[in-house]
Amino acid sequence: MIRSLSMQSLRRKLVIIAMITTGLTLLVSNLAFISLEYYLSRQDTEKKLTVLGEVIASRATAALTFSDFTLLSTNLHTLRADTSVVRGCIYTENQSLAAAYMSEEDGIECPVRLPELQRKQLHNFTQFFPILLDGEPIGMLYIEISHKDLLHRINQFLIFSLIILAAAVLLAIFLANKLQGVVARPMKDLGNTLRHIMLNKDYSIRAAKENNDELGDLVDLFNSLLLTIEEENASLKTSEERFRKLTALSPVGIFQVDGKQRLQYVNQRWRDIHGIPDELPSLQDWFARIHPDDLNTTQQAWNRLICEQESIALELRLVRRDHSHTWIQLLASALHDRNGELLGYLGAISDISELKAAQIQMENLAFYDPLTGLANRRLFKNRLEKAVKSVLRSGSSMALMFLDMDQFKRINDTLGHDAGDILLKEVSNRLSATVRENDTVSRIGGDEFTILLTDVHHTADVLVVAEKLLLALAKPIRIKGQDIVTTVSIGITLTPDDSTDVNTLMKNADLAMYRAKELGRNNFQFFSEDMNQSILEHLSLEKEINEAINREQFSLVFQPKISLFDYSVTGVETLIRWQHPEKGMITPDRFIPVAEETGQIIEIGSWVLEQSCRQISSLIRSNVLPNTAKVAVNLSARQFTDPSLLARINSVIEISQIPPHCLELEITESTLMKDVESAIQIMQEIKKIGVAIAIDDFGTGYSSLAYIKRFPIDVLKVDRSFVMDIPDDKNDMAITAAVIAMAHKLSMTVVAEGVETQEQLHFLRQNNCDEGQGYLFSRPLSLGQLHQFLNENERMRKQGNHIGLLQ
Repeated sequence: MIRSLSMQSLRRKLVIIAMITTGLTLLVSNLAFISLEYYLSRQDTEKKLTVLGEVIASRATAALTFSDFTLLSTNLHTLRADTSVVRGCIYTENQSLAAAYMSEEDGIECPVRLPELQRKQLHNFTQFFPILLDGEPIGMLYIEISHKDLLHRINQFLIFSLIILAAAVLLAIFLANKLQGVVARPMKDLGNTLRHIMLNKDYSIRAAKENNDELGDLVDLFNSLLLTIEEENASLKTSEERFRKLTALSPVGIFQVDGKQRLQYVNQRWRDIHGIPDELPSLQDWFARIHPDDLNTTQQAWNRLICEQESIALELRLVRRDHSHTWIQLLASALHDRNGELLGYLGAISDISELKAAQIQMENLAFYDPLTGLANRRLFKNRLEKAVKSVLRSGSSMALMFLDMDQFKRINDTLGHDAGDILLKEVSNRLSATVRENDTVSRIGGDEFTILLTDVHHTADVLVVAEKLLLALAKPIRIKGQDIVTTVSIGITLTPDDSTDVNTLMKNADLAMYRAKELGRNNFQFFSEDMNQSILEHLSLEKEINEAINREQFSLVFQPKISLFDYSVTGVETLIRWQHPEKGMITPDRFIPVAEETGQIIEIGSWVLEQSCRQISSLIRSNVLPNTAKVAVNLSARQFTDPSLLARINSVIEISQIPPHCLELEITESTLMKDVESAIQIMQEIKKIGVAIAIDDFGTGYSSLAYIKRFPIDVLKVDRSFVMDIPDDKNDMAITAAVIAMAHKLSMTVVAEGVETQEQLHFLRQNNCDEGQGYLFSRPLSLGQLHQFLNENERMRKQGNHIGLLQ
């Protein structure tokens, strides 16, 4: 019934529901009233029966006592007045019938014996009344009343109820018809409005509100829903329009593919990247445009997207119609609705051709030397590692050459950096042209080159290549109208003979190259076990230097500097000595280069500077040395470029209380020429402190007069190599005389080193050399010996004798 009711119209539903509701309500009400009527009527009948019985029983007491049956019968016949009484019976004490009354319509005889009456079950109303005498029963009265009157009354009530029920049903039908107009019509109007909106897709239409009841609230909700839909629809249209504009203006190509793998949408940028003006290609045509080398990877990625919903992110090349190719980055992923159903695939492509070109350029910058185009240090080490692994696998051999150009800095400084660049390019070209294509030529920095020779079968093959390289580079190179002849020093190490460790091979080749320079440059040297032993000694010496610093094994000696005009002591040069507890005296030329290389020279040099100033300052304060005397302290290259040098000088001057003008720092010209501009700046800062500066070993380096005149130099020291052959070598004499004259023209004091003979002294005095230093005057002395020498020299000078002549 419920199912059939759900299929009816709202109007019929309202009528049926009203009828059912009214009928059931009235039916239940009538049943309740009928039950109530029956109950009340029955109570009235039973009450009437009780009253009758009590009256007749009371009257029958005397008649039954005296057995007056006529009177008993007369009393019973008074029941005739009530037509509903069916019969009345009086029984004696022994339960026998004494008197009886029966109605004429429904008369039923009274049983002779009382028990028989009690055994019968009757549908009428019955009741027994005891007849008492002094409280004791002497008989029994039985009265029976018919239930027809009760049933008649109930029937009349039922008929009346049915009439009321029918009238109520008719009224319910009438009201339901009226009600459906009130309820169904607004609902119908609402449905018609909704149907019209759906047909026209017009969400601006609104339903009319007639009442302010629940149906009115429903209309309000409906209209609110329409407003929300209209706003969201407008927002969606705006978003769609914005999306289309963005895709149209986007620098990224956007495309959409449906679930059947058909290309549905592309923006203008997508067309521009592909060079497709109008037509929309199929997905197969699009795959046909992918570069063959990238096609397999792209298809595999696309299949994973289709089968496993795995997003795509890869770089590939597209072949354009003019057969050029474009690098793109492809991004794509699956598109699902809110229920997880596949809608298709959305993707984007970006033209990364410029980025790829920049990446290639960056790789070139990262792995290749920008000046020569050769492999740089990074790529060289990478190839060296691979070559070593290949040697270990194949059992073959490989050679590593380390090349350093001879005197490149002189050419760079004299002709300019542009000339140096031209020279480096030409050297690179000659190196590359001399070796095989499968060999690697690298520029690892400055004027240093390396060459990897693979598949070496005999050492003689490497020898041949090295000789070819020397010959190729020995040919003049035309730069700025000048023929430049450059040479290289080559160090060679072999794998696996010398080592299979990359860092060790580099160190071996480097040591072999320095060995080639020591032997006069423009040659090549193979790494040997002797060099390896030298390395071990070098490492051992480095460790012992640390111990010497910690255990204070270093000491100072001082060599006097003598005025060549009056033979007075003008100052001293500080020299360091190392008394090793096991090896004895170790000369500076053995441990200073190691300390310079390891950086230990910074700590050693600081100690020498402080101790020199302390000890000589005490001699000046005690007037043993004049206050114009200077203590000369050598500065190594490491010390000179140390950022804390100036602070250290100031600290030493303050601690030792030596006048700044009494301190002279000796710097080799090779140290100054490494970075001329920086050296000038450092020397100017030193001069501001008041400290004098001397150039040591002048003439042995590659200094330029153009720079010498710019240096703030106080003293120029002529190297002993020029003094020692005087007067036997006329060239040395000419050079020495020229240096003295030049220095005087530049207002410098000249000190000659290594003066050991009277002939040398005579020549230097003739050429007006200012000061001399050497064994002719004094060997290096300890502080106590220096004190004694100063006193003795002053005594002899006053007597007119020269201490140098007495030795």
